[in-house]
Amino acid sequence: MINYLTCPYCFGKSRLIIKNDQFTCSRCRHRFIYRNHILKFINPEELDNKTAKELKGNTFALNEKNIKHFANKDNWSKYYNFFVNQKINYLLFFLDQINYKGVVSLGSGPGFEIKEILKRRRLSLIFSSDLALSATKVVPYTLKNYNGRLCLFTSDLRYPPFIPNANFPIIIYEALHHTGNIHKTINTLLAKGYKDIIIVEPCTNFIIKILAKLGMAQKEEYSGMIPDFLDIKKLKEIASHRKYKLQIKTMWDIPENYIRLFSKEDGILEKIFMKLIYTFSLITNYFSIGSFAIVYFKKSDFKQ
Repeated sequence: MINYLTCPYCFGKSRLIIKNDQFTCSRCRHRFIYRNHILKFINPEELDNKTAKELKGNTFALNEKNIKHFANKDNWSKYYNFFVNQKINYLLFFLDQINYKGVVSLGSGPGFEIKEILKRRRLSLIFSSDLALSATKVVPYTLKNYNGRLCLFTSDLRYPPFIPNANFPIIIYEALHHTGNIHKTINTLLAKGYKDIIIVEPCTNFIIKILAKLGMAQKEEYSGMIPDFLDIKKLKEIASHRKYKLQIKTMWDIPENYIRLFSKEDGILEKIFMKLIYTFSLITNYFSIGSFAIVYFKKSDFKQ
């Protein structure tokens, strides 16, 4: 599977030379360690302050409790799953338009979205990567029932090591907003020339901006970073500049604590409220308005 990967710094202008447990770039001579079935393109000592802070915030102890917790995110909450199902279904709507052999999930964490995809689709080869080594080590536990080939590596979303391939779309599920500048990162990814990229990220609009001012949205996260949300207008400008066709689906994802507050823990009120959210999402989707966007970038002039 090494033929699919390249040096993230030289990107496609070199090849990786394998010797023992090291992969060396033929051009810049950068060395990457391969250990315990994970290729490490991340060296914590080389990260900038923001990325290092994000890495620290996403690193956790690999004990039995944490592994079970992160490998079974699909059992966390019925509210959580209600919105996840909508996101995954939209993601699959785009994925089914692609003649794929496998997927490349960047910023995948413990591989939650891959597990959700595998519940609905078959994949013969999966590439999974995250900034945090601890999260990447959980992926085999998350995908314990998967019988296909799995390639694991750590990488920075701004420096992907995967060589563009028509049969392997890039999937990024709720990770880009952690990069500090989501639009700059997307522009960098599109500049790499990938044929198909599908992202699922929180987005902003006039409603979200009002809620943010009230302290009800876009709050500081566990890593200490304030997430950067997608702006649909900026997204269209970037896609046009990079000559990508764009498809967008939007929806509303309401935090669980607000659902409990509005429904007052009443089962009937809860069902009504959830249906109202779903219906509202269907309506506002026509105007590309929501708290989340599922976006498909397609490069029509892709060259292998």
